[in-house]
Amino acid sequence: MKNPRINGDFIFTLCLGVFMAILLIDAFSFPPSLQIAIFIGGFTTLALIVLLLVGHFRPKILSWSETTLQDLLGGSGDEGGTQSAGESATPWPAVIKSMAYAVGFLLLSFVVGLFVAPPVFVATYLIFEAKMRPWVAILVGIVITALLDTGMILVHVDVWPGAIPEIVEGYLGGAIVPPI
Repeated sequence: MKNPRINGDFIFTLCLGVFMAILLIDAFSFPPSLQIAIFIGGFTTLALIVLLLVGHFRPKILSWSETTLQDLLGGSGDEGGTQSAGESATPWPAVIKSMAYAVGFLLLSFVVGLFVAPPVFVATYLIFEAKMRPWVAILVGIVITALLDTGMILVHVDVWPGAIPEIVEGYLGGAIVPPI
């Protein structure tokens, strides 16, 4: 087997890893209430960067880290592979659909909050786009939202309950909408 070359991708990833390590070392000087958010994101990022660096020399490691959610949960995704250089650009209907998902998520999050919008959108996407079984998609949406909201609560971020009138205190509705 030929030794992999040290190319621009490797150098950039290495520099990014060094930068992340410097940021994490500096984060030890922050107050403890700020450290948790930096450490959660920073150590996760550093671990993924190390995985990329090791994968440069051992490509087999990267193959098991490229599994998609559809592979794990049995959805039927695109079987065509990657786009070759000669193929045309992404069609506009797909772009508009992606934009509609993004804007719809933001609007629904504003109206019903971050306890309700994420599971609805994750489940909707997995059911209609990934062709996943509805009960599995709903379960994935709930688990992802629980992780997201728990992480936000752990780092002392107030989770937006939504602009609708209060239905469930602190969880669904009742937020004061800032003036525009």
